[in-house]
Amino acid sequence: MANETRQLELQINSARLASIIDEAVVASSEIVNFHFNALVGADLAHSAEGADAKFRVRGPEISAADRRSLHESWILARAFQELLRAVRHSLEEAYVFVMLLTKQHRIKSSATLSEFLDPLRKQAAALRFPELLEAINNNLDPKIEFSAAYASLQTARNCLEHRNGVVSKIETHGKDRFNLLIPRIKVFYLRDGEEIEVEAGHVVDPSDDRKEVEVLMKIETRTRSLALGERLSFTPAEFNEIAFACHLLGQQLSSRLPKPLLAENKAPLDKQNAS
Repeated sequence: MANETRQLELQINSARLASIIDEAVVASSEIVNFHFNALVGADLAHSAEGADAKFRVRGPEISAADRRSLHESWILARAFQELLRAVRHSLEEAYVFVMLLTKQHRIKSSATLSEFLDPLRKQAAALRFPELLEAINNNLDPKIEFSAAYASLQTARNCLEHRNGVVSKIETHGKDRFNLLIPRIKVFYLRDGEEIEVEAGHVVDPSDDRKEVEVLMKIETRTRSLALGERLSFTPAEFNEIAFACHLLGQQLSSRLPKPLLAENKAPLDKQNAS
């Protein structure tokens, strides 16, 4: 029939949201760990000789400590760039998924899948990070908190890349200190409604007759305060903790997507994969 309405069913792979971030988590953590370990035993008193280099540009002499700072800042800046890029990418994909799951859409029968999805992708790309996360959070329960940490890490990345990690008035916004919000994983259980953090050597005590206690995880932030002119850096352990917080963010996005909106009138289905 010429006027027959057909329904297009998209197969949404929610695990993709986690995998986008996890690829960056694995790559950035490996590179940070490898190069920081290599720097421990490296001779940093002199610049490295280029293999078979025909030309060489000599810069000013710097100390071993300054050369170590240069290497660490360069590595960390790119590692954070990769992490934050993946977080943004995953959220843009999540926005498209949420729009597909919570709204009914009509398209021409001649339209391609790309023509259908591209407007949603452009909407996501045009949103600032807080707006993007808020649009997704409006359909998630519980909501995800990451905007403040993302903005703070972006500021830290810019400081590492453009100022070798030295805190300037750009980071302090004209004040005396830069308060950096660092995302971390909190592992805890509930005792009389209070969150009790589980740390190394901690004895779990629920203060009741429970023989088994549910251990929970969530993303929270801690604050590191740096003075104007102080150098910002991270140990591999600190970077790994941030990377794992990003990993949990991906897991939360994958698991908290809303249920699909069901059409009242069922029509014939054409299946395609939206992932």
